[in-house]
Amino acid sequence: MNEYQETYEKEISLTELLFFCLKKWRWIVAAMIILGVLAGAYKYRATIQSNQAKREAQILAEEDGDKKEAEIISNPNIEYYNLAIQNLQQEMEGLKDYMNGSVIMKLDPYHLNTGTLSFYLDSEDVGEKVTNSLISAYEDFAMDGRLASRLLEVNGDISESELQYLISFKSEEMPVADDSYEVSDETSSAQSQIANIGVTRPNVFQIQITADSEENCAAYMETAKRAIEELAVQLQDQISSHTIVLLAESQTERIDTSIQSFQNTVLNNYTAVFNQLKTMQTELETVVQEEGETIVVGQAVTYGNPVKEAGKFAVIGLVLGAFLAAFVLVVIYLMSGKLQSTENFKEEFGLPLLGQITKNPEKKRIFGFVDRWIQRMEEGEYADITYEEQLKLAAANLKAAVAGEKSMNKIMLAGTIGAEEAEAVRSRLIAELTGISLLPYERIVFQAAALEELDGCDGVVYLEKRGVSCTKLIRKEVSLAADRGVKILGAVIL
Repeated sequence: MNEYQETYEKEISLTELLFFCLKKWRWIVAAMIILGVLAGAYKYRATIQSNQAKREAQILAEEDGDKKEAEIISNPNIEYYNLAIQNLQQEMEGLKDYMNGSVIMKLDPYHLNTGTLSFYLDSEDVGEKVTNSLISAYEDFAMDGRLASRLLEVNGDISESELQYLISFKSEEMPVADDSYEVSDETSSAQSQIANIGVTRPNVFQIQITADSEENCAAYMETAKRAIEELAVQLQDQISSHTIVLLAESQTERIDTSIQSFQNTVLNNYTAVFNQLKTMQTELETVVQEEGETIVVGQAVTYGNPVKEAGKFAVIGLVLGAFLAAFVLVVIYLMSGKLQSTENFKEEFGLPLLGQITKNPEKKRIFGFVDRWIQRMEEGEYADITYEEQLKLAAANLKAAVAGEKSMNKIMLAGTIGAEEAEAVRSRLIAELTGISLLPYERIVFQAAALEELDGCDGVVYLEKRGVSCTKLIRKEVSLAADRGVKILGAVIL
């Protein structure tokens, strides 16, 4: 392995790839025009055939006497949106009225006036099953709305359902202490009897009532006590004989996160309905603009506009043509193996870059100003240098390379491009290379005679062209010269 055969891993620059595609803009435009014309022509012909089929069907229907008058009706999509918007407005109004008039929504969940009534059910003469039935009867009375109905006598500004929500019932084993409760004179003897037992009682239940004010809370508790006493009289006859003892009553402020969650849920529902209403209204406006408020049904025949339909498909064809051409160019760039860039030329091939001639004074193309504009973007200030000056720069670098070597009499110009183009460049270089003998252009990779002639040369200069020269062949000719000990002075890239 010699100095020119180092391993090189090539990196593909997206900028280089972009400029490669831009330089082939004529291909892209041609593909766009071709696909645009084909797509437009296809749609134009298809629309005409469709219109013709509709006319024939209409004529047959008229001959059979089956012609019906077209009917204009309201657009069902618009009716659907109007009905949905109306329902949402009614739902939002209901939520708004509830939030404004509901007692629960006005409660402060961190300062709730709450009254608690604790009762003891004395049923020692009956079994556990009867006791449980009595407890269930009191629970049903508190939770099924009957107690809430009685409490409405105190405050009629709250609904029965909300008042029922503010009532809770709890029955569990509770320890009884001597001085836990403040009781009236009528229940002092029973209280003392219970306290003396000193054990937990499963016959104790509590009724908790939340109110919007201290006054209403106190009134609710008084009404609830009377209601429980009246219920006890009824249950004496219906279930079993027993005694209800009021163990304690208290009125305090408490915090209830469940009420706060309920309030937040109502507010979130209102917000969700409001957002849904706005979305429906926006969609309705779009439907009205696109479809109109009415539609035509029946035997009315609509004919497509061939030109309009063809225009739409032509635009689609133009876009597809651009993407297709770009895809093909990218594949060509990646798979062709051609020399496309000189940015890392020395690192890739191990050759000094003596000069780069990017202009061709003999080649004039239509819309050449577009090519010059792309070249200007790619090369920057170097694009302003004339063709002659680029040749002189390459010749000056070649002189400097020859000056650094001794006894450099015969220099071969070699490469892999066409001989005519190479000879044209050689003739211009010779005019600038005074005192240097530059032999005729040879393709040492393809010609055995040229390879034999290389053995008698002191040095070699390669002439390659972007988009034409193959990178594999460049490496091959570099290897051929290196194996024969011929000094490689560098390369000039067209």
